[in-house]
Amino acid sequence: MLAGGVALVRAARRSVLTRAGIEVVAEAAEAEQAAEAAVRHGARAVLVDAATREGCVDAVRRIAERAPRAAVLVVAPQLDPAVLLAAVRAGARGFVPETLGPDGLARAVQVALRGEAVIPRAGVAALIGQLRGGREQASLGGRPLLLTRREADVLARLRAGLTPKQIAYELDLSAVTVRRHISTVTRKAGARRQARSVPLALESTS
Repeated sequence: MLAGGVALVRAARRSVLTRAGIEVVAEAAEAEQAAEAAVRHGARAVLVDAATREGCVDAVRRIAERAPRAAVLVVAPQLDPAVLLAAVRAGARGFVPETLGPDGLARAVQVALRGEAVIPRAGVAALIGQLRGGREQASLGGRPLLLTRREADVLARLRAGLTPKQIAYELDLSAVTVRRHISTVTRKAGARRQARSVPLALESTS
């Protein structure tokens, strides 16, 4: 099943999977519709576009809660370790960078249908670091950052399109605490322009 993103991209992915002998039972643009369709059609795997309107992490969580037997995979333009970690915590079975190409997408789905996790090699180190409970490295504005686990959680959800209120709900934090983490991340980045513009933009969507 295909979830989120634009119709043209979903159509291209449907074509790729169909040629690989994988049946696409349904597709949906919105997270809630995707969760309902996954249950209704008994989907064994769901590809969630990273550009899903509600944020891919929120979409993963909704689908995983409603259809726990489905292998949920996030498909993104490139690997983002922070988003990978957030998606896995939300219930994703894996992460598929578009850099793998059409054949890579089909192989990833086939692996997921066998009940295996789909984690790019570059993402394994991030998962190991998370399990060890150490600090995580991410980037903002092209600059490397050393973040605490909670800061990385917040940053990943920002990248996935969640608002501060949504992040607060998902992480069981107050909105004030979430905004404090945002401020800390932008301060660590040393990006004055981002520190001014990012929180203000988020305020307008919360």
